[in-house]
Amino acid sequence: MKHSTLLRFTLLLVAIFSTLTSWAQVSFTVAAPTPVAVGSPFRAEFSIDSEPDRGSFNAPAFEGFEVIAGPSVSTGHSVQWINGKQTSSYNCTYTFVLMPVEEGIFTIAPATISAGGKSYSTEPLKIEVIKEQGSSSSSSTGEKPSAEGSIGKDDVFIRLRLSDTDVYKGESIRASLVLYTRIDIANIESLEMPPFNDFWSQELSFDNAPSREEYNGRIYQTYKLAEYLLSPQRSGKLTIDPVKMEIIAQVVVQDSRSIDPIFGGRQIYNVPRSLSTAPTTIDVKEFPAGAPATFNGAVGSFTMKSTLPESSIMVNTAEQIEITISGSGNLKFITKPRLVMPESFEVYDAKVADNVKVSAAGTSGSITYTFPFVARSSGEFTIDPVAFTYFDPATAEYHTLATERFTLSVADDGTSVTSAPTVIGGGYGGQMKQLDRDIRYIATDAKLRNSRDMFILSPMYWLVVVVIVALFVVAYLVLRRRIVQNRNVVARRMKRADKVAVQRLRMAQRYMAEHNRHAFYEELLRAMWGYISDKFNIPVSNLTKETIREELYRRNVSAADAEQFCQIISRADEAQYAPSVEGDMGEVYGDAVDVISKIESVVKR
Repeated sequence: MKHSTLLRFTLLLVAIFSTLTSWAQVSFTVAAPTPVAVGSPFRAEFSIDSEPDRGSFNAPAFEGFEVIAGPSVSTGHSVQWINGKQTSSYNCTYTFVLMPVEEGIFTIAPATISAGGKSYSTEPLKIEVIKEQGSSSSSSTGEKPSAEGSIGKDDVFIRLRLSDTDVYKGESIRASLVLYTRIDIANIESLEMPPFNDFWSQELSFDNAPSREEYNGRIYQTYKLAEYLLSPQRSGKLTIDPVKMEIIAQVVVQDSRSIDPIFGGRQIYNVPRSLSTAPTTIDVKEFPAGAPATFNGAVGSFTMKSTLPESSIMVNTAEQIEITISGSGNLKFITKPRLVMPESFEVYDAKVADNVKVSAAGTSGSITYTFPFVARSSGEFTIDPVAFTYFDPATAEYHTLATERFTLSVADDGTSVTSAPTVIGGGYGGQMKQLDRDIRYIATDAKLRNSRDMFILSPMYWLVVVVIVALFVVAYLVLRRRIVQNRNVVARRMKRADKVAVQRLRMAQRYMAEHNRHAFYEELLRAMWGYISDKFNIPVSNLTKETIREELYRRNVSAADAEQFCQIISRADEAQYAPSVEGDMGEVYGDAVDVISKIESVVKR
């Protein structure tokens, strides 16, 4: 009884699902390649994702094309249960083989069909038909050499397509490596990209779906193999070295000597081919003359906003000024704006937070500079505007952005240093200013007495000379010893940089196992900053992500590895101070170990 009830319930659910499916939106589409060549057959497919009414399909007239075959009908229907939910899909395809008879642009008119009593039609589809130029391939008969000879020079090749070849220094260029082929490719054996000397480069993700393209009067199947965003770092004529590639092509050859009754004398050969692009030259223009003093190489289009503290603050209170630069351009290479504060203010190192994304459209996002400070004196202070200048390649002009000048009122809490100097009397009939109580005026009323005793060349004189020379020698020896010791300490520190980093990473791994998220990212940051500090003998207080990039570039570390190192620091910073951000500690840890290993292998060479 229970099984019967369960069966009826299941059938009811299937019936309800089928009814709901019938209400769903039905899609009826047409697909065909474009462009196509005169005399080259191609397939046009009409697909509907619902079961059509019998005999309701009406094909268009196909004006400008000869119908060689069709329609051939194929259907597919599947039902799946996933996590207790049923999913169903249906597809019916009508395929025609068409032959273009003349060149031009032709339109495949809409086809119509009915499903569930409702009528549907496809959209008109334009097809470009071109007349191909003659092929340069040669052919021979018989054996395997004929397979190699049947591949012409223009049957398969690669191109490095650039979005622009005449740009300014720092302007972004998109470089796409595309494979053009009229034959089948069995395998890609190797692909060697150039080092992109004198360019900052960033590999991009891309859609690698094949497409068709006309090139030099012939139609090719094209495949995008790689895509990079490049930014020239110096002006002049810069050359991108050739891309090298090894492929295995499949060639079908008719063997007239074969008597094979099944395959009719057709033989398939795998033919290796070496492909390469031509060297590519890019004209990189220098910035126009007359750049403002606040220009530091920013190229693109940007905006700037500032977040200022309250106009009235208390002395000895920590405050901050935020400057955010947003837009598109070479954000990764801009330098922080210069903020000038009163001398009595204690200003700390700026914190940098970037939200930069790299895509085929270029580099965009924002960078925020936070300037912490403490006012040590009371009074009214004027903060000068912060200026930032960038060069817009679209207009070939410089643009300067600036914050507003504002006044900051610092109230006294009884502990501030007075800013008014005290005037006190002095000798020689003048008056001297006493600056607070740090430096007092030296008395000038001391009585001097004359002495007629000759000190020069006296025994005491020579004794003093000997003592001075001896002290100098001793000081020289001591300083030289300390210099040698310091050199040894620095050398040992640089040599042990990777070992210290590994120890810190092991500690971070222990925190990761304990799910102590904050401690993990804190120890990981110590390992990353400490490694660069020890390896290159740079104090941690002097390190920024820009400094790290420059140091790694100078030591022949690839731009990708340098960028990955800085991105790991940014990710760890964000995850450490923003608990709401979900981060994969294992992934960050693995990336950190990997990039340190890569840098260590390059720097040790």
